[in-house]
Amino acid sequence: MNFKKLSAVCLSVLLTFSVAGCGSKKEAEKKEITVYTSIESEYIPAYKEAFNKKYPDIEVNIVRDSTGVITAKLLAEKDNPQADVIWGLAASSCLILDGEKVLAEYKPQGIEKIDKRFVDSKNEIPHWVGTCLWFGIISANEEEGKSKNLPMPESFEDLIKPEYKGQIVMPNPGSSGTGYLLVSSWIKSMGEEKAWKYMDELHKNIKSYVHSGSAPTKTTATGEQFLGLGMDFESLRMQKNNPQLKTIFTKEDFGWDAEVNALVNKKEIKEEAKLFLDWAISKEAMDAYSVNRGLITYEGMDSKVEGYPQNVKERLLKLDLSWMAENRSRIINEWTKRYGSSNN
Repeated sequence: MNFKKLSAVCLSVLLTFSVAGCGSKKEAEKKEITVYTSIESEYIPAYKEAFNKKYPDIEVNIVRDSTGVITAKLLAEKDNPQADVIWGLAASSCLILDGEKVLAEYKPQGIEKIDKRFVDSKNEIPHWVGTCLWFGIISANEEEGKSKNLPMPESFEDLIKPEYKGQIVMPNPGSSGTGYLLVSSWIKSMGEEKAWKYMDELHKNIKSYVHSGSAPTKTTATGEQFLGLGMDFESLRMQKNNPQLKTIFTKEDFGWDAEVNALVNKKEIKEEAKLFLDWAISKEAMDAYSVNRGLITYEGMDSKVEGYPQNVKERLLKLDLSWMAENRSRIINEWTKRYGSSNN
């Protein structure tokens, strides 16, 4: 091989390694995180856009499902975590995950602006931080009620009346955080024995139990049944565009849970995950949440959702989130044994 040909081959080899090296460098510089969430699908794009407006070079891979499914997935993966961040999962579920060492400690920037009642106080450095609260309500389709000559219920206690047989859809507490919130709240407010008797009677009136916490309100709005048990903010939000839908704030005080964020405990924790958690409790993020959520944990910030009673914050039940977490499996197993094998 003459000198010119040898030089050409060498140059070609050098260019090949150079291009390969540049590709590897680009791959190494790629920033992405995997976020597990139970936030409603329709809200996520706007939140994600807000985050990427601040951090355009971080790709956020969202894995979204109901509370129960996300919780089970994180527990199944605890020895080989796939997620970097938990975002907007029920506090009662995150306490279970924390007990299984799924969560890592992290104190996000701006935490001093968050109501201390909704920040992990068990650990010196918090393992979770709350962003929003939600509670259980009754959604009613006024047109369906009139066509069937059915009165509007005013309380959960009313729902066991025989005239509501086959008229109620409720989220399954095994898969839905809202479903578990309802069941655990009844137990805490009524006492366990009375609550199970109540649910035995309620079961006689249930049309179906569904996977999602928002589904009962959506199907109530479309007239598939008269009543749906669901979430405060979802019902009020849908009520704006569905005049036949009415949100009933029950006579009973409101059982609630908090949506919280957390860092997943894994060998390599990405700085981008911490940036996401900083952003997720920032004023900008909270302002975005307030368009859809009724009760925000950011001090001094009110919701933009209209229709809440003036005294709503004073009517929140005094709940023990640790009790809700510790008793979750027992309560869901008992509920499933009684009602979960069939739909009415």
